[in-house]
Amino acid sequence: MSDRIDEELLNESETRELATEQESGSGYYGKPREVIARYNHCAICGSNLHFTHSTDFSRNLTQETAKCPECGVKVRSVLHRLQ
Repeated sequence: MSDRIDEELLNESETRELATEQESGSGYYGKPREVIARYNHCAICGSNLHFTHSTDFSRNLTQETAKCPECGVKVRSVLHRLQ
Protein backbone atom coordinates (compact mmCIF):
# COMPACT_ATOMS: atom_id res chain seq x y z
CA MET A 1 0.00 0.00 0.00
CA SER A 2 2.87 2.41 0.77
CA ASP A 3 4.07 2.12 -2.84
CA ARG A 4 0.96 3.95 -3.98
CA ILE A 5 1.69 7.06 -1.90
CA ASP A 6 3.75 9.54 -3.81
CA GLU A 7 7.28 9.55 -2.33
CA GLU A 8 7.77 13.21 -3.23
CA LEU A 9 4.88 14.17 -0.96
CA LEU A 10 6.28 12.10 1.88
CA ASN A 11 9.60 13.91 1.85
CA GLU A 12 9.88 17.69 2.13
CA SER A 13 6.34 18.80 1.29
CA GLU A 14 4.73 16.48 3.87
CA THR A 15 5.45 18.83 6.74
CA ARG A 16 4.43 21.93 4.78
CA GLU A 17 1.06 20.50 3.66
CA LEU A 18 0.17 19.11 7.07
CA ALA A 19 1.05 22.38 8.78
CA THR A 20 -0.97 24.40 6.25
CA GLU A 21 -3.98 22.13 6.69
CA GLN A 22 -3.88 22.32 10.49
CA GLU A 23 -3.18 26.05 10.81
CA SER A 24 -5.65 27.33 8.26
CA GLY A 25 -8.55 25.02 9.11
CA SER A 26 -8.26 23.62 5.55
CA GLY A 27 -8.53 27.05 3.96
CA TYR A 28 -12.30 27.21 3.65
CA TYR A 29 -14.59 29.80 5.21
CA GLY A 30 -18.24 30.83 4.98
CA LYS A 31 -21.53 29.14 5.67
CA PRO A 32 -21.43 25.34 6.05
CA ARG A 33 -23.32 24.65 2.82
CA GLU A 34 -21.00 26.94 0.85
CA VAL A 35 -17.89 25.30 2.31
CA ILE A 36 -19.18 21.80 1.49
CA ALA A 37 -20.08 22.88 -2.05
CA ARG A 38 -16.60 24.36 -2.66
CA TYR A 39 -14.89 21.28 -1.21
CA ASN A 40 -16.91 18.76 -3.24
CA HIS A 41 -17.22 20.55 -6.60
CA CYS A 42 -14.70 21.56 -9.27
CA ALA A 43 -13.88 25.26 -9.28
CA ILE A 44 -13.49 25.19 -13.08
CA CYS A 45 -16.59 23.38 -14.33
CA GLY A 46 -18.67 22.83 -11.17
CA SER A 47 -19.00 19.04 -11.49
CA ASN A 48 -18.66 16.66 -8.53
CA LEU A 49 -15.09 15.75 -7.63
CA HIS A 50 -13.88 12.16 -7.41
CA PHE A 51 -11.93 11.49 -4.19
CA THR A 52 -9.42 8.69 -3.64
CA HIS A 53 -7.68 7.80 -0.40
CA SER A 54 -4.52 5.78 0.02
CA THR A 55 -3.47 4.86 3.56
CA ASP A 56 0.01 3.96 4.76
CA PHE A 57 -0.48 2.50 8.22
CA SER A 58 3.25 2.09 8.85
CA ARG A 59 3.68 5.89 8.65
CA ASN A 60 0.18 6.76 9.93
CA LEU A 61 -0.64 8.82 6.83
CA THR A 62 -3.54 8.95 4.42
CA GLN A 63 -3.17 10.71 1.09
CA GLU A 64 -6.40 12.22 -0.21
CA THR A 65 -6.57 13.26 -3.85
CA ALA A 66 -9.45 15.01 -5.57
CA LYS A 67 -9.83 14.89 -9.34
CA CYS A 68 -12.50 16.28 -11.62
CA PRO A 69 -13.86 13.54 -13.93
CA GLU A 70 -15.15 16.12 -16.42
CA CYS A 71 -12.05 18.35 -16.74
CA GLY A 72 -9.48 15.73 -15.81
CA VAL A 73 -7.83 18.27 -13.50
CA LYS A 74 -6.22 17.07 -10.28
CA VAL A 75 -7.66 19.65 -7.90
CA ARG A 76 -5.75 18.80 -4.73
CA SER A 77 -3.64 16.27 -2.92
CA VAL A 78 -3.53 16.43 0.88
CA LEU A 79 -1.78 14.27 3.44
CA HIS A 80 -3.70 13.54 6.63
CA ARG A 81 -1.89 12.31 9.71
CA LEU A 82 -3.65 9.45 11.49
CA GLN A 83 -3.74 9.42 15.27
